[in-house]
Amino acid sequence: MYWIYLVIFIFIVLTPKMIQEGIWFFHEEDIEALIIFCFGFLGFVVYLAKEKALLSIVQEKLRLQKRTNIITKDLSDSYSYIGEMNRKFDIVKTFIFQLPKDVAETLIKRKTETFQSTLEAIKLLTKTNEVSLRFVNTKTKTIEKIIENGHHKTFDIFDAKKLLSTNKTFWEESLYVAVASPVNVKGLVAFVIFAKKNNHTDNVDVFKILAAQALLLFCINRYGSTADQKK
Repeated sequence: MYWIYLVIFIFIVLTPKMIQEGIWFFHEEDIEALIIFCFGFLGFVVYLAKEKALLSIVQEKLRLQKRTNIITKDLSDSYSYIGEMNRKFDIVKTFIFQLPKDVAETLIKRKTETFQSTLEAIKLLTKTNEVSLRFVNTKTKTIEKIIENGHHKTFDIFDAKKLLSTNKTFWEESLYVAVASPVNVKGLVAFVIFAKKNNHTDNVDVFKILAAQALLLFCINRYGSTADQKK
């Protein structure tokens, strides 16, 4: 592009040499000034065209840069989401693999270990040791069983009345989060309660699965024992 300016400059310099006399009623100086003006105007038009092209390139570069940043952020979020999903999958997979052992332990009445895998899975997800499992009888409005980690008074505010009053399967308070099993079995509902450390809305379904599995173990323990006694 710079050679165009060079050619224009050369013509401007040589104009006085090329114009030796006037034409019609124009004097020599007038013709030279007009030609120099035309060359200058041509240079200005070329400059504007070049400036416009350069501006277009800069805008396209900025657009591509913005698009690249969005794609990079999306990829980063995707990798984080995939990593989080893999972590949840590993926790649930470990719990499911442990479930047959827990059922067996329930049937032979080793009650102290029955819900250990459930508690461990909850602690891994919530990143806190303050976890409680509570099994509530919706008919008598009483707590049938409590299994928890942490200070024994930590979850005292969650009595049967409070747990049943919300009619929700998930809710958050200032310090705690509570998740209920999606269904009740013969009037029994399992609640997972833990200290609130961060946002847990993405894990609600996993907590519901854990609550449902805990309720399964509790029912096996209760009704399995009843069936043995009848025999």
